[in-house]
Amino acid sequence: MKKFNLLMALMMVFALSFAACNDDEEQIPPTDGGNLTFEVTVGEITSSSIAYTVTPSDLKAEYLCILADAKTVESFTRDEFLVEAILEELKAEAGAQGKTLAEYMPEIVDKGAITNGKFSNLSPASKYYIILFGVDPANGYKANSDVVKKDVTTEEFQDLNITFEVETTVDGNSATFKITPSNNDDVWYFTTLPKATYDAYTDPAGQYKMETRQFMLFCLQQEIEARRQQGMSDTEIMNAIFHKGALELEGKGLTANTEYINQIAGFIITPEGQVTIATDVTTTTYTTGNAQAQDFTFEITVGEVEAMNAAIKIVPTDETATFCWMVAPWDGQKTATEVMDDIVAQYGNFMNNGALLYKGVQDYTGGPGSPYKYKLDAADTDYYVIAFGYAGGVTTAPVMETFRSLAAPDPESTTFQITASDISPYGFSAEVTPSETTTYYTVGFMPTEEFKTLDFDQLTADINANFDEMFAMSQMFDPNTTVAQVLSTYYYKGVFTVDASELTPETACSGFVAALSAETGHVVKIHKFENIATTGKLGNINPSIELIGYWSGDDEAGQIFGQPDATRGKAITVVKYSGFNSARKLFALMWYDEMTNVDQYPDASLWSQLKANWLEIDQSQPYSFYVVEWETPQTAFAYAEDNDGNPGTFGRLFTRATAENKGNIQDLIDLVEKLNATSKSSFTLPKSGIIGKNTGITRNDKNIKANTPVANVVKNEVEVVEPKPFASSYNVSYVRPFYL
Repeated sequence: MKKFNLLMALMMVFALSFAACNDDEEQIPPTDGGNLTFEVTVGEITSSSIAYTVTPSDLKAEYLCILADAKTVESFTRDEFLVEAILEELKAEAGAQGKTLAEYMPEIVDKGAITNGKFSNLSPASKYYIILFGVDPANGYKANSDVVKKDVTTEEFQDLNITFEVETTVDGNSATFKITPSNNDDVWYFTTLPKATYDAYTDPAGQYKMETRQFMLFCLQQEIEARRQQGMSDTEIMNAIFHKGALELEGKGLTANTEYINQIAGFIITPEGQVTIATDVTTTTYTTGNAQAQDFTFEITVGEVEAMNAAIKIVPTDETATFCWMVAPWDGQKTATEVMDDIVAQYGNFMNNGALLYKGVQDYTGGPGSPYKYKLDAADTDYYVIAFGYAGGVTTAPVMETFRSLAAPDPESTTFQITASDISPYGFSAEVTPSETTTYYTVGFMPTEEFKTLDFDQLTADINANFDEMFAMSQMFDPNTTVAQVLSTYYYKGVFTVDASELTPETACSGFVAALSAETGHVVKIHKFENIATTGKLGNINPSIELIGYWSGDDEAGQIFGQPDATRGKAITVVKYSGFNSARKLFALMWYDEMTNVDQYPDASLWSQLKANWLEIDQSQPYSFYVVEWETPQTAFAYAEDNDGNPGTFGRLFTRATAENKGNIQDLIDLVEKLNATSKSSFTLPKSGIIGKNTGITRNDKNIKANTPVANVVKNEVEVVEPKPFASSYNVSYVRPFYL
């Protein structure tokens, strides 16, 4: 059996378990395991590993052999508390894999002598305990012997005997770094970044207070994660960022006229993949010059100008160069250089991280290969179109064209039509069609009885105040923000479909459209629409949901649904629907969290949120199969339509797949075989990974990824990955996981 290292995992659970030890519940001591004892011999100790052997008094007995840091272990006043915390952590780890403790323990317990044990990836000069105790498989793997603890301290870390000379040559906003180590055998890592960032993270009086080695490791981890986002494997990353011997690197696209700092240090990388900083950090500074001029320009064409659209095309003479281009209102006075300087002053920090930069032809003419004409914010307004090269700073002269959008009709003269559709008991969709597509507007809907008493003067004041607040907030970020830009961001224009939601069944509803001024953002006219629609009748078919069971995707392993990768490490939740006799249609879905409380989550408030996700269920086989995460609370929903199309109330069922409630996979096999035999078809995974039909299983796990800005990778080029302001506490001795 493999050795189990609780070094990192126990830190969290121990803190929780120690707090729980203050409860008044009686603690159950370990049972007698026949006086099982252990002889522990510690072998070679390094700064990052401990070799050991274990000889139990009973070579047939099963036991746990665990390593934990001394501070954590010594926080427990009694060994049974320590054992309880360990077993609780193992139970949690098992549950995360859809296993019970009894199923998980055989993977980690030991039996017989351990002759070549080794704990690795440890911190230098740190005290640990090797913890051993017997467990009883016949009694739920409860501890059945006294606890044996052997303390051991890792060696002091021995730094590498290596120094570095770094010679920096600046050429505009590029730099070359000639790096000469004192020996060619040791591994080193180099990074360069703005000194202001370095100071912010290492200032003893600042927010982060990082030591130099800690910050170096933080930069290393940032670069590792950025390169992973690029799709590089860990081996490729290792080869790209760690070096030996003398080497010349270069940094391109650095921020112009900015002080930078170089960091370099020696590292030790073990065969297990442990990466340890092994020298002090050597730093040098330099200041970049102006961005290097590049020999390219732009051809800008503007045509087919309308009130709210224009055909715009920008063609750079170098399609590989990066540049910024922008369309915005023009004051009629600023030169191209002044406009460019304003853009760089406002957005330079974003551009230095890759935002607002483009390559190649930018075609917004609405012709072949073009998505659409460029959409303008305001009619009868002067605009500029500007383009200039940018790579850490301005690299070309700006090219600018100006034009004026056509005048638009007075918004006060605009008329509106509202057409209701998709009517449900709780709301409807309202398509708003203005006579002029240049007019901005906002809308609102409510029961007609409430509409009859609406104070339209107060409504106008509220709409105006809301716009003023958003305009003020926008100008705090960019003082040049115009009224039209705020209107374009937050308000409607042209034909839009708006949801009227959270209404009650069989209720007459009315609404309004407030036309807005493009100059002030305030209301110029309110159009009233009485009795737009009456919400639908609530049906009387109310299906119920029955839990059939939970199963392990690892046990399924593709033998039922044929796609083991889709079910690996997941749970399979199966539910059955009933109580829908005489229904025209039956719909269902699985949603996140516990949402069975109707008072807290009424049908009316959920209807618009869920309506795009319902899956129609085959009433002859009223089952759903969902692939879900273990230990995750979720709610199954269902509703049915009667012959008139009226939906009834939601059926709801709370679900949570755990190792304790999972079933025997043969039961699922039998169920699917029975359904297949009845329908003469086979259940298969749907094409969509998120939403499928009832002819298969449905994944119900939406992962959120944070997009990390990543610099371009060039061979022997320094990756400038500036740390972001969410520094965690990093272990100064190593970064994991990381493998050779």
